[in-house]
Amino acid sequence: MSETMTRGRFLLCLAAGTALAQEKTKQISSEELEALLKQRVFLLDVREPKELVEVGAVKGYVNIPLGQLESRLSEVPKDKTIVTICARGVRAGKAADILVKHGYKVAGACGITEWKAKNKPVVYPPK
Repeated sequence: MSETMTRGRFLLCLAAGTALAQEKTKQISSEELEALLKQRVFLLDVREPKELVEVGAVKGYVNIPLGQLESRLSEVPKDKTIVTICARGVRAGKAADILVKHGYKVAGACGITEWKAKNKPVVYPPK
């Protein structure tokens, strides 16, 4: 194989790897979340517990903070589609990427800030 062909294959593999690394979980809107909740998805809230107390959460959530997610993957069902949520969607996106890496099906990531801004209902954890 010529040096030019080898270099071309290397660049092609590098470009493909970069494209895959840049692929991120879809950010979903509050309307999309509302529709997904009707389909019985698993709603994973990755905020810290004190944030849930202060801001509230979407009904039906399960709370596993992002920093604990990899050590608590056994608590996330593999047989359900998952939606991740945090304040604005950044941590939820990271959590979704972790889940996808471990073979979970993720519909998207979102933030409760938009949910609340559109006057959607929230619940608060018991004190």
